[in-house]
Amino acid sequence: MALSICIVSYNCRALLIDCLRSIELTVRELSCEVIVTDNASEDDTVEMLATEFPDVLAIANEDNAGFAGGTNQAMARATGDVMLMLNPDTIVRPPALQTIVGFLGEHPDAAVGPRLVGDDGELQPSSHPFPTLGRTFAAQLGLHRLARPKPPAEEPTRVDWVSGAALAMTRQVWKRVGPLDEGYFMYSEDVDWCLRAARGGLACWYLPAAEIVHLEGATWADMQRERVLAAHRANFRFFRKHYGRCAGLTLRAMIAGGALARGLLWTLAWPFGCRQCSPMNRPGVHFAVLREALLGGSR
Repeated sequence: MALSICIVSYNCRALLIDCLRSIELTVRELSCEVIVTDNASEDDTVEMLATEFPDVLAIANEDNAGFAGGTNQAMARATGDVMLMLNPDTIVRPPALQTIVGFLGEHPDAAVGPRLVGDDGELQPSSHPFPTLGRTFAAQLGLHRLARPKPPAEEPTRVDWVSGAALAMTRQVWKRVGPLDEGYFMYSEDVDWCLRAARGGLACWYLPAAEIVHLEGATWADMQRERVLAAHRANFRFFRKHYGRCAGLTLRAMIAGGALARGLLWTLAWPFGCRQCSPMNRPGVHFAVLREALLGGSR
């Protein structure tokens, strides 16, 4: 088997159907298997898979195992030489799968992420440097917005980490680095895995010739507040795990200060027509982040 595609679904039946159909249309002569772990969805996803995609191997969980847990379950069942973790809110464009498999055939000691674009064709940032306290401090001050954006790479580029929305590696690399850390329920499991790979001497590449549409956040469309909090919880855990307790506490202090400042700013601006602002910028979200930073424990 050349390629195993591992997908985790949770109440995203319509998105998953579109994703699986795009795989069927693009896989062509490539030997490929698809494994879907369903995290106790309530939208008849498992029944749909049995009826409409009988060739897909479905793992039906009775409880929500999270993205990392569900991915690890699928990866454990995979038989392909190349293993691709893929979000259900994606549309695969040809020849992305062939390009990924071909690149890893030439670079077997690497992991790779494709170019991600929105459904409007706009490029999504999908490769990043590893997070540090310095970068976090600059972001809290808004200084990252002053940097001139780099033009998107047109050639394979070595990077620190790529988004787990579409992250591929050879079987030997997956075994060498190990599975995703299931201590992350959602978010940061991809940067954690890539950092572990880098510390093991393995390379991570951004591959712009492979393009995948990512409907970013579609599976969280009605849960913006929960999405923000989940991202912060994961980041707190990442810093504590990889940089130590002192760095973890420093990060919490930075995030708490930034959340307090933004919460007060948006509270003052609220009477002056800011009620239509993004859900991400509503005062309640910032104060929820503040509480999480101060009282969220040491997960």
